Amino acid sequence: MRSRKIAAAAAALLMCVSVLSACGDSENSSKAESSAKTGAASQAEGKQDPADEKPPETDEEWEQAMFKRSMVSYGNTELVQNVIKKAQAGEEVTIAYLGGSITEGISAGPDLCYAKLSYEHFAEKFGTGDNVKFCNAGLSGTPSKLGILRLDRDVLSSKPDICFIEFAVNDGNDQDHQNAYESIVQTLLEDGVAPVLLFSVTADDYSAQDYMKQIGEAYDLPMISYCDALRFLFENNRLTWEQFSDDQSHPNVEGHKLVASMVNYYFDTVMDVPSKGEYVMPFEPVFAPRQVHAGMYENDTLIPKSLGSWTEGSQIASFTKGWAHHKDAGNDPLVFEFEDTKFLYMIYHEAKNGDYGKIHVKVSADGEVYNETDIDPISPSGWGNAQVVNIAMKPTPVKYTVEITMAEGDEETFSEVLGFGYTK
Repeated sequence: MRSRKIAAAAAALLMCVSVLSACGDSENSSKAESSAKTGAASQAEGKQDPADEKPPETDEEWEQAMFKRSMVSYGNTELVQNVIKKAQAGEEVTIAYLGGSITEGISAGPDLCYAKLSYEHFAEKFGTGDNVKFCNAGLSGTPSKLGILRLDRDVLSSKPDICFIEFAVNDGNDQDHQNAYESIVQTLLEDGVAPVLLFSVTADDYSAQDYMKQIGEAYDLPMISYCDALRFLFENNRLTWEQFSDDQSHPNVEGHKLVASMVNYYFDTVMDVPSKGEYVMPFEPVFAPRQVHAGMYENDTLIPKSLGSWTEGSQIASFTKGWAHHKDAGNDPLVFEFEDTKFLYMIYHEAKNGDYGKIHVKVSADGEVYNETDIDPISPSGWGNAQVVNIAMKPTPVKYTVEITMAEGDEETFSEVLGFGYTK
């Protein structure tokens, strides 16, 4: 079975540094499964598990210790348990994954990334045929500030039942990222989708998981931290970063299998954790989730008042429906109007280098100039993908007029506007 191969491969990765064993007799396997279920229930109830009273000794104990470090919280299991029951009954269920390049599958590919592997485990364990569907909305080089804007297009359009959120290495710790991340959580919940928070980490130990854990705790959500699990293994000399990844942030093929094994552990044990009853959203938010139910315009849903010197179409695979300014095209403004809008964001092509010019953006609110700025798309330390910037923010809906030209001195350069995000 595919899931057994995945589990064995994940175990093999750790076994190479004397952590886990990918094999064992049926009696030991049964004991391990029983121990996992008992440990999961005890962990969810806040009880001290006997296995935590002494350092792990056997491969089996190290495996369980790793899984326990990864399971920050089961939250209120009602939401996910209902989805599992739905799948077991033969109803159609969709598992979605929203995040950056780790979720997209960089270094492993679309079929060997943790998202596809854990989806296959869920489908095999709980599905009744082909009733479990898959949606991977991972997009390289993008944070939750863009994730909330493309949530409707890339995730909610597939009508998911569960959505994993992975932005811990892409997000900063500033308010904009905090608000966007919480907006994703709240939008999913209001749309009847069960969020599961997944926390990643880079080679230099960066992760934004601390503020994400605050959100997960307040909303009583399941949280899986492969960041915490890896730190535990590294501290105990059971794994090195080089065995997990071939670069500074992306799990390699075996690393993706290891991450998938942690997600699979959650799926394998969540039904054994008692539900707290009907899920209730918290009354007070943690930060300021101002982009709840935000939307996004591209050139198939937004017609400019004037194309000016710009043309339709852009070059990024996930954002081909934008507008481009080409060299020697002139500098007549690209003009848009947005009715009854509070917040307005511009999505543009962030380039590492090349003949890209600064974009001049002039925003008027109800006929009066509100904001005028130059945006430099060149960022040598950036990801070379889509970037988002807030260009207008009003407490009540207004009519915005946006005029976009190339900045002074950059009239004969190339740049791309990929779309606009908004809240009403």
